Amino acid sequence: MMDFSKTTVRIMAQKDYAACFEFYTEKLGLVPIWEYSVGDKNGPYTTLAEKEGGEPCLAIFNGKMMSAYRGYALPSGTTPTDTIEFCIPSDNVDEDYKRLKEAGVEFIGEPQTIEDWAMRCVYFRDPEGNLLELSSDI
Repeated sequence: MMDFSKTTVRIMAQKDYAACFEFYTEKLGLVPIWEYSVGDKNGPYTTLAEKEGGEPCLAIFNGKMMSAYRGYALPSGTTPTDTIEFCIPSDNVDEDYKRLKEAGVEFIGEPQTIEDWAMRCVYFRDPEGNLLELSSDI
């Protein structure tokens, strides 16, 4: 039986593993959990947590390593597909927006309250082009 409570989200770094590592650690403030990682900040695999000693919440994997799986073809092109979005809950979207903007995160617009969605949110991308949402209920 599948166990979604142990699901791990992995960022498949296809372009620049080190840039992706720096984005999630230096800009978003996640901490590498080295006992669950292989290699260093250049990969090929790093598990991340919210804080030192915390539970894993995300991982970065060098997408080029997927060639070890027969039948897998690396994606081509540079346009983000936006078929997956990472939703990051926030107690205060505006404070987190300001902190992340000061850390160098480039946002798609400014925080907005969308009544139809019953939420306040703002979007940004990681170096791989993945779409991330910072949001809170209203």
